[in-house]
Amino acid sequence: MPWKLLFYLIVLSVVVLFAGVNIRNVSDVSVGFHTFEDIPIFVSLFAAFFLGVLVTLPFTYIKYLRKRAKFPKQKKEKKPRKRRFSRKQLAETTAPTAEE
Repeated sequence: MPWKLLFYLIVLSVVVLFAGVNIRNVSDVSVGFHTFEDIPIFVSLFAAFFLGVLVTLPFTYIKYLRKRAKFPKQKKEKKPRKRRFSRKQLAETTAPTAEE
């Protein structure tokens, strides 16, 4: 899920809501069966934007899923790890033995 986009939308929602509450330019908004009176124009613009985002998000997510299915993540080959020695082990392996 595009978390950055959702975070951006939440922040934008708060900003627009704040501006919409404080604006004095109002209008009546009719949705066919009901008329809302004295709605700030900013709120109606925000509602239109938000509905557009809600309609677009499923299509974006479907496109993302198709792209991911087309190019699945390839597993990386594991490289053999180099063995790490402590100083004590390193001293024991490099120190001359009594047999030499």
